[in-house]
Formats: sequence, structure tokens, C-alpha cells
Amino acid sequence: MASLTWSQRISAFSLSPSQFLSSITSDSFLAELLRELRDDKASDNTKVLLLSPFLEHPTILCPTVSVGEETALELMSVLAQTPPKAVSLKCNLMVAISTVLICTTCMERQPKVAEDYLDQLFHTIEDTNDHRGGLSLQPIRATSCECLREMEMSYPGLLSQRLETLYQLKQLETTVVHQAYSALYTLTLKNAVFLLCQKEEVANADLKTVLCANEGFGWKAIHKPLPPAIFSQMEEIPQLRTGVDCKELKSIVSSLLEESYLLTPMSQAALLRELVDIVSMVPSLSPALFKSQLLRLFGTAQVELVHATLMMKSAFTDSLFSPDDENFFLKRLVCMAQHPLLNIPEKLFYIDCIRHFPENRPISSQGDESLPVLVTPRLTISLLPTVFNDSSTMLCRLKLMCMVYLEADEGEDSKGVAYLFDHLMALLKIVDNHGRREMVNSGLHGGFRVVCEIAEKLAEIGRGYAPISVDSAELQLASQNPEKSSSGETDTSGKLPLLSAQSPIPL
Repeated sequence: MASLTWSQRISAFSLSPSQFLSSITSDSFLAELLRELRDDKASDNTKVLLLSPFLEHPTILCPTVSVGEETALELMSVLAQTPPKAVSLKCNLMVAISTVLICTTCMERQPKVAEDYLDQLFHTIEDTNDHRGGLSLQPIRATSCECLREMEMSYPGLLSQRLETLYQLKQLETTVVHQAYSALYTLTLKNAVFLLCQKEEVANADLKTVLCANEGFGWKAIHKPLPPAIFSQMEEIPQLRTGVDCKELKSIVSSLLEESYLLTPMSQAALLRELVDIVSMVPSLSPALFKSQLLRLFGTAQVELVHATLMMKSAFTDSLFSPDDENFFLKRLVCMAQHPLLNIPEKLFYIDCIRHFPENRPISSQGDESLPVLVTPRLTISLLPTVFNDSSTMLCRLKLMCMVYLEADEGEDSKGVAYLFDHLMALLKIVDNHGRREMVNSGLHGGFRVVCEIAEKLAEIGRGYAPISVDSAELQLASQNPEKSSSGETDTSGKLPLLSAQSPIPL
């Protein structure tokens, strides 16, 4: 093992930690890593490589809380001794320390090393606009914000007592790191409101106290941790008591929305999701706050923002989206699903958005099994598949249009069904003539999908007329044992007679 280079040893550990540690204990390997990190002769690139085990398998290297605390303390010592010019190494060290503290549950014991590290991160991000460190240290400030954000995400409410400080830093920052400050503040704000919603009684002073807090850390959030506030997975969103004065909170949300265009598309989408959660928790805040952003969001070609807009529509429905907005948005999705400048994954995304479009007032209660009512043959006629489509897009279009025409009213144009059938027969003819592999796959998959859609529709109609429901397992058993099924022999449970293929179902 000693003859191997560090690159080979790290690769072997990452490939199979258990096999690697069969010849050496985790304590010995950890000690070697820390000793090499403290070695001034080792290059920065080597030290960055040595930090990868802490990022990938922190609980294997630090199996106990005490070992995690000691390791975090050692890494902080290395960070303090690292020269300012080693920006990449400093960033990786900060991420490694955060990972060890979170994954080894050191935070739950409120150790001094955790508090010192949080203070150090705050001291780093207080250098707004690079007054002290200069432009070269921007990555360190951005990494500090991300580390604090990861801490807050793992322990909701940890930074809730620093909201005013974070808001002031966000307002002062004017460089590209501004979006890191904005993301950190928005997440902390959402978690602070989420914690207030857990209280039975909330006074006006409580909300104002939270928004103006600027010292200490919310260690109570660690002693009694709450799960991350992922509202998309919640059956019921917690609500703040009505009657609480939310003027200041409304002003903050409006300010964040007005500044959102300065962020990158991915950061904008994350910001919108957090703000949607905040408005959903506070009944005093109207979804109309997002109205000024709709026109810009409707015209975007960024997948992240389209997804965030769909989430807003699902959350607020007709409280934010008028019928005209709904129709325009759906037409926009249909247009983007066939845009020639978009790549295949983006086109598939837009087709799936049409398929699961959240309506203002859905009529059907079947969930994902039904098509949105607004998706009609007239609206989607431009999505009829052609032989010029690639394989993946063609199949998705074929499936969508089959559903559209199968669920359409009888009075609507039926030429689309004939077109789909002719298109399918053309694909099968290509298969019969030994066409290219891609076209053969498209033809076989397309035929299978069409048959499945038609079979499901027939089964749905049949269930509506048949006075009995025939278990699919009994039908399969009947087809495998025709002699028993023709005699009407019952199964072992004695529930229903096995029906043969010649036995008609009474209507």
C-alpha cells in the first residue's frame, strides 16, 4: 500500500471503501490524510485530491461524533494555515468541513468547533464587494454562502437569528456573488416563517423579531430538528395565523421578486420556489405578487424557469393565472415542443409539460391517468408526428396525440385518428422493408403504444358497462388452462368462476 501514489490510493478508496479498509483501519487512513494535508511540501492539487474522501465518505472516515469533531478541528487548522492565494484549496476545505459537521451529526452537540466555524463563515461573507480581500477572493465568499446555505438546509432555522444581517449583506453586495447572498437569505427567510407556522400562537411582535434578528444562532432548531420544508411532498402546507401584520414581509418578498431578473436562470428558479413556499404559508400575502413576473416567465426559453412557472400555476391556480393566461401558457408550451432550435431533451420536457399541465379547475379526478381538458385536437394539431421527427420525439408525440383523440368529443375532427393510423402503418411498412434500426425501433414501439392506449380505453369503457369486474389474474389463468376454464371451474379462493374466451360478458 505504501508504494502506491496518493492518486492510486484515493481512487481505490473511492471505488470500494470496504475493500480498501480491509488492509488498513479507518483511523490510520484518516491520520495519514490529515498528516499529508498539514505537510507544506504537498502541492495544492494533491491536497484537493486528499479532501475527496471527506466529501464522498465522511461517515466512514469519521464513524463517531467525537472523531467528527476532532477531524473538523484539524481541517479548520489546515484552513487557517493555508495561504490566501490557494483559493481552490480553501474552497474545498470549507466544503469538507461543512460535510463532516453535517454528516457526522456533530452539530447536534453544539460543539465549539461548529460555532467557531459558523462565525468564520459569517466573517468571510461580511467582506461585501471585495473591500478587504480583493476580486480574487470572490470564490471563497461564494463558497461560504453555499456552506451556510447547506447548514441551514440541513437544520432549518439555524440561521434564523441572523436574518437582518443576511438581508443587509444581500443589499450591499453588487458583484456576481450577489445571487449567492440572495439564495442564502431567501432560504433562511422561508425556514424562519416555517418555524413560526409551527407555533400555536403568533403575535405581530414575533414576526418582526424574526425579521430584525441579527445575532446568535438558532441552536434550538438543532436540538429539536424539523425535516426540510419541502412543500411538494407535504399533504398539507402549514399556515401562519391570520391577522398577523405582514407588511414588512410583503415588502421583502416584492423586493426579492423585483431583483430576480439579475440572477441566472437556475438561481431565479430556486428563488421563485422559495418565494412560492413563503406566500403559500402566509394567507395575508396574495399570489398576485407574482403577477408582474408572468409576462417575462411566459416568454422565457429556459427550462428551469418554465418548470418554476408550472409549479407556481399548480400552487396558486386561478388565484394567479386567469383563463387567458392559462390558454396563452399552454399554447406557448405547444409552440416550444416543436421549436427547431431546441434539442431533443428540451422538446421531450415540453411535451411532458403539456401532458401534465396543471389546470385552474380540473374536471377529472383521475390524476395522471387523464389528459388536461384544455389539451384539445385543435390546440395540438401541430404536434402530429411526422417521419422527419427523431425517434424519441416521434414516439412521445404519438402517445400524446393518441390520448388527445381518444378523449376528444365525438363532434371534433376525426381526421387526426386516420392520420395517426396511416402514420403507424407507414412506420410498420418501414419495419417490414428492413429499414434503419432507429426507424424499426420507432415503428415497433409506436405500434405497441397505440395498441396500449386503445386497449386501456376499451377496458375503461368495458368496466363502465360490465356488471362484474373480472380479475386479470383469473383471465390469465383461464387462458393458460382452457380445459378448466371452459367447464367454469372456480379458483382455489372460490370468488369468481373462471371465464373462457367463448363465454360472453353480459351487458
